[in-house]
Amino acid sequence: MQRCSKGALMRFLLPVLQLYALETLLMIQVTIKNAGKVYPLEIDLKEPGLTLKLQIYSLTNIPPDRQKILLKGGQVKDDSDLSKFSLKEGQSVMVLGTPEKINVTDNKMPAPKFIEDIDEDEHFIGYHNEPSGLVNLGNTCYLNSSLQVMFEIKEIKERLDSETRSEPIVNHLYQLFQRMTSKEVGIRPLNLLATLRTQFPQFNERNDQGFFKQQDAEELYSQLLSVLLRKYPDLASFFRVEFKTSTRCLETNESPVIGYEDSLKLNCHISINTNFLKDGLINNLKETLEKNNQSLGRDAKYEISKWVTRLPKYLTIHFVRFFWRRDTSKKSKILRKVQFPFQLDLADLLDEEVRESKIKVRDELYKIEKENEDEGRELKKARLNNRIAEVSTRDYAEKNQQELYAMNEKWTRNFKKAFPDDYDPLRGENPSSLYELVSVVTHQGSSADSGHYQAFVKNSEDITGEQWWKFNDSEVSIVGKDKIEQLSGGGESDSAMILLYKAFGLQ
Repeated sequence: MQRCSKGALMRFLLPVLQLYALETLLMIQVTIKNAGKVYPLEIDLKEPGLTLKLQIYSLTNIPPDRQKILLKGGQVKDDSDLSKFSLKEGQSVMVLGTPEKINVTDNKMPAPKFIEDIDEDEHFIGYHNEPSGLVNLGNTCYLNSSLQVMFEIKEIKERLDSETRSEPIVNHLYQLFQRMTSKEVGIRPLNLLATLRTQFPQFNERNDQGFFKQQDAEELYSQLLSVLLRKYPDLASFFRVEFKTSTRCLETNESPVIGYEDSLKLNCHISINTNFLKDGLINNLKETLEKNNQSLGRDAKYEISKWVTRLPKYLTIHFVRFFWRRDTSKKSKILRKVQFPFQLDLADLLDEEVRESKIKVRDELYKIEKENEDEGRELKKARLNNRIAEVSTRDYAEKNQQELYAMNEKWTRNFKKAFPDDYDPLRGENPSSLYELVSVVTHQGSSADSGHYQAFVKNSEDITGEQWWKFNDSEVSIVGKDKIEQLSGGGESDSAMILLYKAFGLQ
């Protein structure tokens, strides 16, 4: 083996050591002073000024637009390069500004109670393990609602847990999901928001008063998903819908041109005739347009038809409710009521080459679902009888939870019997045409530039499907299935904008 001289070794190590030293120097510890209070803070000098402001916001509750930070070299702006301010380790940084009022009910911890003081029903309800809410950082409900939907997709969390996360957005998303997994109360997604606004300028837009604008939740959801798919390409198979297309000239006898395309979502455009989700999806598979026809030497009318050839495990559906109004130069909202089902069958959208096999699995799933429902009703009756005999409410709750977990695992095994022998869940494909609704993002108001977004997520631990989590930023509550039925629109109240369906029978 050839030995390496000290000189050669140093020439090899010097660039590595220099890079390490540079990275270390770019991370410094400072002290934030405001209103007589002192806060230690680690600053990354590679980040823009907005990141520093958001960090200070999390400590002082002073919104970024109200902060005045004066350093040697001038005032810190959102796009400032922090490395240009000659900040030093241990330096004191004075921050001026008025904190915003805190809604004490948002993150208020309940007063402690003892088992002896809690009645039976209240004790049983207390066993719900409430998920984390996300604090609104100033018109960021579009971000919070999209994150709650994405957090429920286990394949995303698995990739984040197992892979390297060198990209800032991916790393901040991983850190945020770790905190949400730990059920922290009132999480502020500061680092993720700052990085998003740096890398995607549309999320950094401000209004005439200087405040950050409300943004489109679907645009944010799609942008985040695109970032993840670039980092983890294998994830795409869990979201990708594939189509066969036929382009036919309506003014000639030319044979149609067959093609193929794919998408990460299905759009439901809303017209005056759209009353149900399925109607909108079917109508979107056929369109008429004009383009040049060489044989005619002019533009001619063409009809483009699509059929679905592949269905993914997770189906994202976007209600296209926002449209541009020239008279007001703003995005307006279509308020029409469009009903959507908890269980969605897409057999009508399938290409004939895959329809028969998908329907066969679907029909088997229907049979198993009926058997599972019958068994569930029997269990419910037994639980009601047993509860009367239970001495301890805690014993009842623990026993009830164990029974539910066992039942859920059994039902999952039952559904697997309907899948083809060669079915591979790692391919990310839905073996049938059937889906179940698991998440909804809604919008209140009449304009895309205002209003409020919320998320509704099915409680995965409730096998009855009756309980849903409602995420109103940091406020988290439980609502019934009947509330979800009211999210179909028809006014300025909550209208579904994004629906996330999961392949029926899959975990």
